[in-house]
Amino acid sequence: MIKSKVKIVIVFLSMCLISCIKTVTFPNEPFIEYLSFESLSDSGKLTFSFTDGDGDIGLDQNFSSPPYNTGSFYYYNLYINYYELMDGQWVRGRADPNGENFFGDSITYPFRIENITPNGQNLAIQGDIEIVLEPFYFNFNSNHADSIRFSILLIDRSLNHSNIIFSPTIVP
Repeated sequence: MIKSKVKIVIVFLSMCLISCIKTVTFPNEPFIEYLSFESLSDSGKLTFSFTDGDGDIGLDQNFSSPPYNTGSFYYYNLYINYYELMDGQWVRGRADPNGENFFGDSITYPFRIENITPNGQNLAIQGDIEIVLEPFYFNFNSNHADSIRFSILLIDRSLNHSNIIFSPTIVP
């Protein structure tokens, strides 16, 4: 009799504890917030936080069929764009080998974040992502910029785009 009462009490206490744990919910679209930028000797580390309600952040290595195929915009799921402050205006930085003008491709750092979907019933996910921009985080070829910044976009497997965030002004 005592054993059954103990079991009932343990089951009751367990149910109370489980019911007290609140399920975390977020929108299904990724949401990101800037955290920090750290200038390293030959690179820079950009850190931002994220949330995603259905946890479908990241791509497996074998995801190569459309829309995740090579050459597709969705092959990468994180884009960091480089901007330079010129004459008081933010301009997408361009890779110009002569450093004289802004012709050529704009500087974008594309990344393919690995699958980080959690196991279990509640797939809502939140965390921080650190990205190291190597070998240098600023455009050596530009003679025009004294300040830079970055924009960040995160894309989940459902092709939902996050909000776009900007780093504060960075003086290289």
